Amino acid sequence: MTEQTMKIDPVRLAEAVAFAADKHSDQTRKRAEGDSRPRIPYISHLMAVSGMVIEDGGDTDEAIAGLLHDYIEDVDENGADALEQRFGARVRDIVIGCSGAKKEEIPDFRTRKQTYLDHLTATRDPATVRVSLADKVHNARSTVSDLETDGPSIWDRFNAGVEDQLWWYISLSAAYTDHANDGRADAQRAAELRRLVDRMTEISRQ
Repeated sequence: MTEQTMKIDPVRLAEAVAFAADKHSDQTRKRAEGDSRPRIPYISHLMAVSGMVIEDGGDTDEAIAGLLHDYIEDVDENGADALEQRFGARVRDIVIGCSGAKKEEIPDFRTRKQTYLDHLTATRDPATVRVSLADKVHNARSTVSDLETDGPSIWDRFNAGVEDQLWWYISLSAAYTDHANDGRADAQRAAELRRLVDRMTEISRQ
C-alpha cells in the first residue's frame, strides 16, 4: 500500500508568494517600542502559516489562502474581488472567513474579537478552520518565544492588555478544540495551540 501525498501546484503557489510579498512589503512583525533588533518582514509569518496549512493536509487553494489570509484585513478591505479574479472564488472565501473586523469598525477589543469567535464557532468549513488555526498557532509560537526571552513586558507592544490577550487566546483554543473534536481541525495542531496558550498564561501571570 503506497502512501498518498497531497499535490501542491507550484506555479500557483509561487504566484501567491510573489503577490503576498509585494502587497505586504512595507509591513513587519510587531516589536516593542525601543526594541533595537531588526524588524522581521511580515511575509515570514504568511509563509509560515501557508507551510503549516500544507503540513496539516491543506490543498493548493488552502496554502494560497494561508499566504493571503491577512490581505483583506491589512492591505485592501475591498480586495475580495481582486483575490477571486487572481486566485479563484474558494481562496477568496477562505480569506474572507479568516478576516476579522477592524478596530475602526468595533473599537472595543473584546467585542471585536467576540465577533471573530462567533464566526469561527459557527463555520463548518474545514479549510477556513485549518488556515485560521495555522495563523493563530504561529502567532502564539512567536508570542511565547518572546515571553520566554523578554518576559511579560512584551505585552506593551499590543493595543490590548495582558488579560484581554489571554482571554482571546484561551477562547480561540477552546473553539479550535471543539472543531478538532468534530473533525474540522487537526487534533495535533489544536493540542499544540492549547500547550502554547498554557505556557503563555503561565509566564504572563508570574
